[in-house]
Amino acid sequence: MFKVFGARVKNVLSGDTLVLSPLNGASNQERVLSLAHLQAPRLPANEKYAYESRESLRKLLIGKEIRFWVIYKSQSDHEFGDVSSPIFSSLIEYVLEKGGAKLRDNLDTNDNPELENLKEIESKARSANIGIWDSDYKPIEIISRPSEDDIERSVSQPAAAIVEKVISGDRLFLRLLLDDQRQAVLPVLVAGVKSPRTANGDQPAEPCGEAAKGYVEARLLGRDIKVSLLGESASGVLVGKIIHPAGNISDKLLTEGFAEVADWQSSFIGAKGMSVLRKAEKSARSAGKGVWKADSAASNGESAESVSVGEIRIAAGSTFHASVSRIISADTLELRLKNDAVISVQLAYLRGPRQSDAITAPFVNAAREFVREKAIGKQVLVTVEFVRPATEQYEERPMVTILIHGSKNLSELVVSNGYATVLHHRKGDDVADYWDLLVECEEQAKKTRKGIFGKAPDAGRIVDASENASKAQPYLFTFKNRSKIPGIVEHVMSASRYRIFLPREGIRLILVLGGLVNNKGGRDDKTNKQAFALANKKAYQREISIDIYGTDRIGSFIGDLFLPGSNQPFQVALLENGLAKCHERSLGQTKYGSAFSEAETTAKNARVGLWNDYDPSQDVEVSEEALSRQVKEMKIERNYYDVDVSEVLPDGHIAIQILDADRSKLKPFMQRFHAASSRFQPYVSAPRRNEIVAAKFSQNGKYYRAKILGHDKTPGKFEIQQVDYGTIESVPLSDLLQLPTEYQVSTYKSQSHIVQLSLVNLPPESQPDYLQEAIYFLENKLLDKQMVACETYKNPTPGVEMDVELYDPAVISTNPNFSINKEMVQEGWGLVKKKDLALFEKLLKEERATLLKVEADAKRLHKGCWKYGDIEGEDLY
Repeated sequence: MFKVFGARVKNVLSGDTLVLSPLNGASNQERVLSLAHLQAPRLPANEKYAYESRESLRKLLIGKEIRFWVIYKSQSDHEFGDVSSPIFSSLIEYVLEKGGAKLRDNLDTNDNPELENLKEIESKARSANIGIWDSDYKPIEIISRPSEDDIERSVSQPAAAIVEKVISGDRLFLRLLLDDQRQAVLPVLVAGVKSPRTANGDQPAEPCGEAAKGYVEARLLGRDIKVSLLGESASGVLVGKIIHPAGNISDKLLTEGFAEVADWQSSFIGAKGMSVLRKAEKSARSAGKGVWKADSAASNGESAESVSVGEIRIAAGSTFHASVSRIISADTLELRLKNDAVISVQLAYLRGPRQSDAITAPFVNAAREFVREKAIGKQVLVTVEFVRPATEQYEERPMVTILIHGSKNLSELVVSNGYATVLHHRKGDDVADYWDLLVECEEQAKKTRKGIFGKAPDAGRIVDASENASKAQPYLFTFKNRSKIPGIVEHVMSASRYRIFLPREGIRLILVLGGLVNNKGGRDDKTNKQAFALANKKAYQREISIDIYGTDRIGSFIGDLFLPGSNQPFQVALLENGLAKCHERSLGQTKYGSAFSEAETTAKNARVGLWNDYDPSQDVEVSEEALSRQVKEMKIERNYYDVDVSEVLPDGHIAIQILDADRSKLKPFMQRFHAASSRFQPYVSAPRRNEIVAAKFSQNGKYYRAKILGHDKTPGKFEIQQVDYGTIESVPLSDLLQLPTEYQVSTYKSQSHIVQLSLVNLPPESQPDYLQEAIYFLENKLLDKQMVACETYKNPTPGVEMDVELYDPAVISTNPNFSINKEMVQEGWGLVKKKDLALFEKLLKEERATLLKVEADAKRLHKGCWKYGDIEGEDLY
């Protein structure tokens, strides 16, 4: 009688051989048992019925508890025996009945009833023509690698497979069941992970290598799985996503610390899948499991990295708001913090084009310009991923993630457009959740040949128009006949001197701000430093526009500089803050002379900057002389426009739309805008003053482009003005949406222009009934009607673009001089300006004299607001 043992079937090697493991799970006590007296077809040689023979036992026994006994051993100590279970008493007999094997040829059955019984069972199977005895058996084709069609199909329809062998925790030997008659037997890498190496010959196993292998064997060896083939390694080994009903083996390996994430496979798996794997790895690393046991203490110490910026300490993992003040390169930016300190940061995990790299050098400027367009001047949310320590080559620098508008990842935008490559990280380093998305974006950029993966851009020819005076002169005539020429500030030399690039023209020039006196004291002067800082903060690398009206002796152009969204030259800001002075003689050259003078007066009255010690008494005589000179030098240049009146504002100002080529695009633009507005993002925090937004109009529920005029925190309302129609409303934050780049005024300029009626005021606020009647009069005469606007002066006051006389085309056909201005005064709803006239208004003597006569008649006839007498009083108007 043979001794009977209990065991669990770990694997089935063929129709006659099992791998058994003890019931206590000890892997070092495994044994291989072959069925005594039987010979099954060999699977490696693909002998007839070998696969089916093995399969019948694998499906029947894998993972099951059995009882076995050893009948005899070979000279090499290989054990031969039999197996029993609740469904059969002898596995030898069971296999013979199914035709899964035959008796060995050299078997002597004489005087052995048991062997005679086996011989009889084999004879019955042969007679029944089953198993290995089937004469109609169709052989299975074994291939070493599936076809490309098979691989591609497995992504959407995972292929059935059997785990033949576990080589290591991340490498399996699989039998792919491609169809009924075709199989592929090959090694496959487990997608997304890299396990420690197992022992191989004289090479010892790495820590946790054998444990990782055993972990996978216990769960997958000999099991049915599904596999999606996602790609291949550099050596040609296929990478497969292993799908098992019990879960994803990759996740399990990472969670137990038996593997780390294989970064190089990120493009196969995709950002979403890699994010799950990274979370599993992070949990194991935090718990110090498996391969991370020795690294846990070291990794915990890295979170203390930080860098100082003034009095602020910025630590790894911290988040803060800032504005982008400078683009150094595609991956390096300067940020301005809330305390006005400036810090250099680098986009984590990216490497932009470098001049030192011959391949990417041609893309340096294009990459920097791309980032400038997307980020300069924007309010951003910054997360410090880690701090790069200082070395001999590099300074200490935060490596960051930057979100524009709180949601757009700048790194993703840069990589998607091919302007940076993704850097790989060291084992054990924390990595942002979006790293895999960057890899995905990089692969897509390569496929579409974007940026550095495509054709190098043409160098382009840039003309230096300010090279000398003679070279500048020919350009002056062209520039003088244009207004608001778009450009980019490349460099701020001083508060009044800028290097500007005009991209449409391919011209670079130096612009000197007109109407200002050069401050004395040099670069170290306190006021000059403040002025330079303001200019850098507001203008550097910004998209601006310029008006040019002269040149100096060295080839610099003289003119006005307009910041984005502003109708006033930047000189006004410098003057209002006391950081510059007016140059009296040159004020007449600019259309904004009166605005400059008013700004300077504001600074004097506030005693700021250069006017800290200002004494008004010493300035009276000079001012009168200067004023007289300015009036003599100033000229009135009239310009006529066909316009539509879109709004009459409560203060009497009028919103017009100039009927030009741009205006003809408004209707299709608004159709696209309304259709797209449902996809605009809401504001998480309050938008800034002067920011352009999408605002819901109360009268029809549609969204329109609008500028933020102010914020009343008590009712939580924002005062906005539609930039294309001029309408002013107060709306809650919930009615404001973020405006995408393609709908910004830099893409399609605002169509509404705010104007004032020349020389005419409305009744005073102390007479609200008359004031309202005057507004009604204007609405009745102008609203939604086409008019002719005669511009007498540009930007007469802050927020007003033109001083105009308005004419009704139907009226001027018979009475060319009868303007809406005159009709308003004639009907008693307009009051002629009499005091505090601007310089340009003093030149309109004849027009003003005519209006005063008309006003006198209205008073005499008690029309309009003169019904009950004089409402002006001595000090009004």
